[in-house]
Amino acid sequence: LNISVSGEEMAPLGHFSFNYENALAIKTLFTQFMLEKGYLATNAYYASYVHTPQKVEDYLEVVDDCFCFLSKTLEGNRVELELKGPVCHAGFQRLT
Repeated sequence: LNISVSGEEMAPLGHFSFNYENALAIKTLFTQFMLEKGYLATNAYYASYVHTPQKVEDYLEVVDDCFCFLSKTLEGNRVELELKGPVCHAGFQRLT
C-alpha cells in the first residue's frame, strides 16, 4: 500500500493517509473492514494507558489483515465495489 504515516508532533496520536486518487473510498473501506472485525477505527490511533500491549498487538494484527485486503482490492480495482455504504466526508462539515 502507498501510505504516509505521521504523528511525530504529538507522540500518542499517530495517523496515516492513503496516497491514491480515491483515498476517501479506501479510508471508508478501512473503517468498514475494521468495524466488521469489532474495531471502531479510522486512519488515526490515539494511544492511552487503557491500551495494554496485548490489545495493541490484537489491533495491529487486524490492521495487517485489513491492509492485505485493501492491497488486493486496489490491485483488482474493486474498492468502490466493496463498499457497503457511502464514501466518508473529508474534514468536518455540517450534514444538515
